[in-house]
Amino acid sequence: MENGHSNGKEIKLGQLTQEPEVDINVLRRSTRIPYYMRLKYSLLNSKSDEDNEMHLFSGSTFNISEHGIGMEGTKGFPPNFKILATLFTGKKVIKFEGTIRWLYHSNSEKWYMGVEVSSRRDELKELYTSLSLTSDFGI
Repeated sequence: MENGHSNGKEIKLGQLTQEPEVDINVLRRSTRIPYYMRLKYSLLNSKSDEDNEMHLFSGSTFNISEHGIGMEGTKGFPPNFKILATLFTGKKVIKFEGTIRWLYHSNSEKWYMGVEVSSRRDELKELYTSLSLTSDFGI
């Protein structure tokens, strides 16, 4: 993708192919489960947690795994940037920190990011385990 324009050769989100008829299996540490919940996020900086309460960007999750969350939002950050996020699960609010592992920008002005969670892992893993017991399918 050059300057936001598609050349038709980009790899589609979640799909890797060398040739149209040859699929490549992606090695992952854990299964992804579709999970759609609202969240707010911002860059994690060296200021105190009280200063970080102001999340500047909004988005939602699209999947969850044992170690991370796939999210889409109004602003994307490059890999290795650290973020602070608040996840609204419907039952409770979970604030967590994470590191961006991959970034994809679509023509629809949405940013897709893979986030490796670095805090509150137990709560998010508990949520993942609960979902995996009630869900038949993962990717």
